[in-house]
Amino acid sequence: MSQKPYELEEWLKLFFSMSDDKRLDLLLVLGIIYKSSEGEQALMNLDFSGDTVILTRLMNNSASFAEAFEGIDIERLFYTYFSEKQYEVMLLDEWLSDTWINSHLKLHKYIKKWIDLFKLFPRSHELDKRLPVGNFTVYRAGSIDGISWTLNRGIAVWYYKKNKAFKIEPKYNRLLSLRISLKDVFLYVDQLGEDEVIINPKVSNVQIIPYNEHRNFEEVIPKKNIA
Repeated sequence: MSQKPYELEEWLKLFFSMSDDKRLDLLLVLGIIYKSSEGEQALMNLDFSGDTVILTRLMNNSASFAEAFEGIDIERLFYTYFSEKQYEVMLLDEWLSDTWINSHLKLHKYIKKWIDLFKLFPRSHELDKRLPVGNFTVYRAGSIDGISWTLNRGIAVWYYKKNKAFKIEPKYNRLLSLRISLKDVFLYVDQLGEDEVIINPKVSNVQIIPYNEHRNFEEVIPKKNIA
């Protein structure tokens, strides 16, 4: 084992050599190490999902960790510290990658891990400037327990019609609205032109917009889909 920190380039090479699910787990490991600097209680307060709890235990056994993540030295990771901006870029790049954009069922499969990741990783205060003050409404086309919403109702309508064209089951393709505030938000993302707001789910407050109400709503095509 070594106490030599990973350089960013070395880490990224190892990271991208891993499978999709292993990459998420490695991001969780980085997030746990980052958050642990605030003390053990800070980690306990986050109420992790079962998979992340198992991962924290695995991190305490170097041999088992090396077996699960071939080529990754957990001791070196404990001596590795990236900037908050680098952490943010790693998380955002993975969220925006084609794997998650084009495979919504896979995204839903790992939704608990993503929630844990957004709890762990540092949040940019810049997003505060890009969101409404006080309570505001977000929209979504999909299941009520999703974490990806939008400020733009027209974009949610576009996704609803797209899902319908792909014959997604109606129970997984409802047009939804939800009143939230800044404290409910993990991250604001607009790199894909979708005015995306990633939130901690509040299923009990989700409103289903009836079809006879939204069928005439105007759709807005996200910038990334405009030819």
